[in-house]
Amino acid sequence: MTQPLFGEVAPAPRWVDIDWGPFIHNRLVNERRIRYVDYGSGPALVLLHGMGASWQWWLENIPTLSRYHRVIAVDLPGFGNSEPLPPPAEMWAHAHTISELLGQLGVRSATVAGHSMGGLVALEMATANRELVRNLVLVGAGGVPMTERHLRIVLVMLRFFCVILRLRFVRRVLATKPSVRRVMLRAAFRDPDVMSAELAAQTMPLLNAPGFIDAVAASGRAVRACVPEKICCPVLLVWGEHDRLSPVHCARDMHERLPDSELVVLGSAGHTVPIERPEQFNDAVLAFTATRPA
Repeated sequence: MTQPLFGEVAPAPRWVDIDWGPFIHNRLVNERRIRYVDYGSGPALVLLHGMGASWQWWLENIPTLSRYHRVIAVDLPGFGNSEPLPPPAEMWAHAHTISELLGQLGVRSATVAGHSMGGLVALEMATANRELVRNLVLVGAGGVPMTERHLRIVLVMLRFFCVILRLRFVRRVLATKPSVRRVMLRAAFRDPDVMSAELAAQTMPLLNAPGFIDAVAASGRAVRACVPEKICCPVLLVWGEHDRLSPVHCARDMHERLPDSELVVLGSAGHTVPIERPEQFNDAVLAFTATRPA
């Protein structure tokens, strides 16, 4: 059991015990519907999911993080229940959309956390709007430098995964059959069994995203163009020790190149540490934001 950061506080409710309906919203941003959750109060903490995912991938984290933050978890354009961007849907266009959404919500400064592809969007936001993005949290983030060969392998895997997920029965069995999740999610999780049946029921049906194919190509271009030295704000890098998609040596390289960064490597975790190690992930983020107000 981890110790509270700021004295004794009541434990956060489990996400399954929360009625999320009142906190789920849609807004038109540049004439496209964007779905997001707005939960809690305090300095803004924006959560951006990875490739093929949705805001629900943060369900294990939002209740705890919201004790100290106004948490805004977004369905990126073309994922979850947000409408897609027109091709080629570059990462800067995703970043512009999220920045516009935050402007509508009255958010002038925030900590932005991005997982995998969401990290690419967060990096674009930090580069384009330094007043808005005061701190970054990159989680197995796709912005890490990697060899051309490794990048090609990752992109091929993602394209294959996208084709498979277009089949409705595949999404259905992913949501209901742990044995199938063990096979299909092995690249993203060290142990796919850590995903509960309740969380699988929320996340797996949304994996067939219309923005998937465009985002795969755009992510590849963004990784090649990534220049960590341009990021001036404080950065927390949170990585799984056994990440197959973005190996931890890439995180160490990025840590050395970033002007102001911390690196936390979580053992017994793969690419999806917010689900695989939620308590440790939440503690790392709260410890980071406690000393760096947004």
